[in-house]
Amino acid sequence: MTIKVSGKIRRVDGRQISYGEFRDKYMKANEPVLMTGLMDDWRACRDWVSPDGQPNLSFFSLNFANSRVQVADCERKEFTDQKRLEMTVAEYIEYWRNLNCRFYDTDCDGNRNNSSLLYLKDWHFVKEYPDYNAYTTPTFFLDDWLNLYLDAYRIHGIQGVDEGCKCDVSCSDYRFVYMGAKGIFVDARS
Repeated sequence: MTIKVSGKIRRVDGRQISYGEFRDKYMKANEPVLMTGLMDDWRACRDWVSPDGQPNLSFFSLNFANSRVQVADCERKEFTDQKRLEMTVAEYIEYWRNLNCRFYDTDCDGNRNNSSLLYLKDWHFVKEYPDYNAYTTPTFFLDDWLNLYLDAYRIHGIQGVDEGCKCDVSCSDYRFVYMGAKGIFVDARS
């Protein structure tokens, strides 16, 4: 099945439009819109991105090195999903740097050595680092019903539900960080 997209998607400065105008013009009309300017003050945009626009891998290694995260293997399946591994952020960043060296750096031999393409998946960053304030949710998207429910009613405190979870952080909320090098892909069913 092929989906054809036609027309232009309107770009709107999100700092210059009210919630009511957004709701009436775009949400009710079910019209796509590209909201700009909403991330200009985000700490994540300053800390997580280098001046050249590339991911600031050193920042992650220095500040979040010991966080344990899930990593998905783009090239291996386990049941119906991508195979998952667990590693620290420092281990993942080291993997990413080595992958970049093999693919993009002219000083490297360019040999991939059959290594997998991995991406960091479902990192519950907001729960793990609640005082960091990486971003603020724009007014237009504050009605995140699923997370409001999870924040108010701790479903993972129920006996039997938490089994297999290694910590409180890894078992709640739907505010994830995903990251990976060029060439990785996220399975649509993930």
